Amino acid sequence: LPVMIADPADNAGGGAPSDNTDILRHLIANKVENACLGPIWDPIAVRICFDAGLGAKIGLRFGGKIAPSSGQPVDAVVEIIGLKRDAWQRFGPTQVPVGDCAAVRVDGVDVVLITKRTQATGLELFTNLGIDPAQRKIVVVKSTNHFMAAYGPIAKKVIYVESSGPLRRDHRKVPYTKVQRPIWPLDPDARPRGLIS
Repeated sequence: LPVMIADPADNAGGGAPSDNTDILRHLIANKVENACLGPIWDPIAVRICFDAGLGAKIGLRFGGKIAPSSGQPVDAVVEIIGLKRDAWQRFGPTQVPVGDCAAVRVDGVDVVLITKRTQATGLELFTNLGIDPAQRKIVVVKSTNHFMAAYGPIAKKVIYVESSGPLRRDHRKVPYTKVQRPIWPLDPDARPRGLIS
């Protein structure tokens, strides 16, 4: 059974871009094998993959493009291992569209790239592209809680990590630029103000 790693800081369900590359870069740098990660929202990279075709090995820049919190793009020679048009994943009884999607292999990590920004909810995010997450050592999902119904039963363990994405669990680490201080929870001595006097 895989170890699940959840990246809630880059969860599209909370408004994040879903293209942060911090965890992927860490997996690559540490030569992790038999892992998969998704979704990374990058419509341009998906189009390039479709143009190149299944089985192609190409130089590709993906992720890390939308915001300062996205991290740096990954520049790598990838193998295109899966392509699917108009894909979807389950969330309970509903189907959540992910659009056209591609799976690329970067060293020991298979990465799912999508064209409709969303979080990981169902195993279909991976299985649509021929990736069986239950057979992986590590599965990384960009989601906070909605992944648990589908991925919880196949997980040996679930670990929450914090990338530099915008939805940080520790609000003191968010680089706010327009917040009037003091304000709770950033400032423990903050007092109520405004409508209540």
